[in-house]
Amino acid sequence: MSSEQHDGGARGSAAQGPAAQGPAAQDPAPRGGARPSPVTAAHVAAGSGSSSWPSGAGEEAWWCASDPSTATVRLRRALPGGAAQDVLGGTWSVRNRSLGYGGRPYLVAPDPDAGHLLVFTHHGDQRLYRTRVPALRPGGPAEAAGEPVPLTPPDEDGTETCYADPVAAPGGGEVWCVRETTRAATGPDDADPAPRTARAIVAVPLDGSAAHDPARVRVVARSHHFLSGVRISPDGTRLAWIGWDHPRMPWDETRLVVARLEDGTAVEQAEVLGGPGVSVPQAEWRDAGSLYAMADPDGWWNLHRVDLHPDGTATAACVLPMERECADALWRVGATFFAVTPRGVVLRHRHGDEQLALWEPGSGTLTALADGWTEFGSDLWARDGHALVLAGAADRSTALLRVPLPPPGGPVEPPLRCVPAEPDPYAAVRPVGERRTATAADGQRVHYVYWAPTGPDPRGTDAGEGQAPPLLVHVHGGPTSSTSVTPDTETAFFTSRGFAVASVDYGGSTGYGRAYRERLRHSWGTVDVQDSVTAAADLARLGLADPARTAVRGGSAGGWTALACLSSTDAFCCGAVYYPISDPARWSGGETHDFESRYVEGLVGELPRDRERYDRVSPLGNAGRITRPLVMLQGADDFICRPDQAERIVAAVAARGLWHRYLVFEGEGHGFRRASSVAASLEAELELYAHAMGHAAEGPREPAAAGGAAAG
Repeated sequence: MSSEQHDGGARGSAAQGPAAQGPAAQDPAPRGGARPSPVTAAHVAAGSGSSSWPSGAGEEAWWCASDPSTATVRLRRALPGGAAQDVLGGTWSVRNRSLGYGGRPYLVAPDPDAGHLLVFTHHGDQRLYRTRVPALRPGGPAEAAGEPVPLTPPDEDGTETCYADPVAAPGGGEVWCVRETTRAATGPDDADPAPRTARAIVAVPLDGSAAHDPARVRVVARSHHFLSGVRISPDGTRLAWIGWDHPRMPWDETRLVVARLEDGTAVEQAEVLGGPGVSVPQAEWRDAGSLYAMADPDGWWNLHRVDLHPDGTATAACVLPMERECADALWRVGATFFAVTPRGVVLRHRHGDEQLALWEPGSGTLTALADGWTEFGSDLWARDGHALVLAGAADRSTALLRVPLPPPGGPVEPPLRCVPAEPDPYAAVRPVGERRTATAADGQRVHYVYWAPTGPDPRGTDAGEGQAPPLLVHVHGGPTSSTSVTPDTETAFFTSRGFAVASVDYGGSTGYGRAYRERLRHSWGTVDVQDSVTAAADLARLGLADPARTAVRGGSAGGWTALACLSSTDAFCCGAVYYPISDPARWSGGETHDFESRYVEGLVGELPRDRERYDRVSPLGNAGRITRPLVMLQGADDFICRPDQAERIVAAVAARGLWHRYLVFEGEGHGFRRASSVAASLEAELELYAHAMGHAAEGPREPAAAGGAAAG
């Protein structure tokens, strides 16, 4: 339930009871959160896109950038310090639906005839395409890419196919990637997506012959139900990949598989690392006979070396032990948390804040890179001389960095932004995040990030001396995600209006080791709620938040926790809920997608054995205990947390006359991609807070999105 970014025309629908009078019922005396702000919902929406999947091509940096104005993902590139250029233009959207959350969607490789060979997946039909792209010339205009040519066949009726993580195959005539095929359900007894979904590592010819002949797509390897990280050894004789099976999630248990290649097919498969209680999210070849891999047999994702022996056996050892995480949960096919280069291994490590570093195997030296940057993306790319990585910090926004890799004993040079920074029009109200730790009643440490109100009055109140500001407790998705301190315009939207914001790394979050992550096992709806309450209480105790004006907000798994907070505690005066799970007993099998169709077993338990626990934590089952107003925001096309999960809660609160708003956005899935959806959602949140906190959360405000957003 790791929500995609929220970027989206709104179709609104709702019902209201006599108590739902909206802002007319507010306290006429402003009590904080009422400050006018230069940051409008339209501004947030226009900048709500994100970047991902950096890769190098000669001196060029390439990456994917989501465009909220078109709800597409653009492939972009730039020379060092130069302007960004669109690679494909038109309506091409470089994205795939592998695992529901996508995987690496392109490969760029040298082409002797035209600078670069590009292979990519187009979101519109999920097929692989090939084109040639002339290299950028310093000071010269960008030459247009060739017309993309399909490499894979269109789907037959009743099937959906996608491809992810393409790599250049030995010999140069193919790309190898993970293919995911899902057969359409034939009826209610066939709804479960797991038996209808199959994955394989396949070879796709670059000559385009498979576009009209599906038999030309050749299976290289099959092993587990889920596959990621296709990696070919430097000498082309072996293949490595990551695999796992239901009901485990990849942060619970995965296997590193190595096989010998014979006539382009994987034979003599062997599991060389991982297994019960061990997660291996990534592996890369060190040389023809050994690999580096991240694994957590000691409770932390640390760097291991795996040596392959002539007799077919393998040995593995941790080469850089530390009580810090060097990887994250594997939500996307082909995610990269480290890179192997001739100068050493580039990796990130963290316990809360992160560092980027270069580890030199010969000396064991760990050299810090990118001083001043403390947040790094899970799409690290590096070669001999430099690394590319998305980075941020508490005092600077996310940027794509080109990071020089020093030779042994050489000086460390500062990183260069791949695209020069633009002036920040909201610098005066941009919040600076601060990592904090609270102690729960049971003595457990709870991590969170706090942003104080920004602007001319740091107290964020218009009601007189000594009053603490209203607080928004944000609950991230996943639940195996974590909070970044990097500022964004959405946070500034609220802090500039006088709200304090806290985002909780509740038990289950990554970045603090397996033990912290597994606090949520069979405790979803309990630990996450307790930790959210603990963070809010900590800020109230310090005088940094008004407990009477504390709201909870979250999406996906965070939406679940927001609902659970409203139904099981009285700590929050209202809630903003985005595309949630509300009924855990039904959020499995045919009620969601294959990747997460067994996830709830680890979060809550197995049915029917643990029925009592399901009933105890279910927000829907406890909807009668929700007494605080809420807004519900939902994508009409969400196949991960389907609209009926939200609608059941809405129906329950509407039947009791509770103040609410319900907005459903056509064309949106799990996470909003269109600017209009983002803007309408933020406006709905402001209306909620104005009603529940008794103030006028002033604008400027924008008109409702085209398509209408209805009140409830």
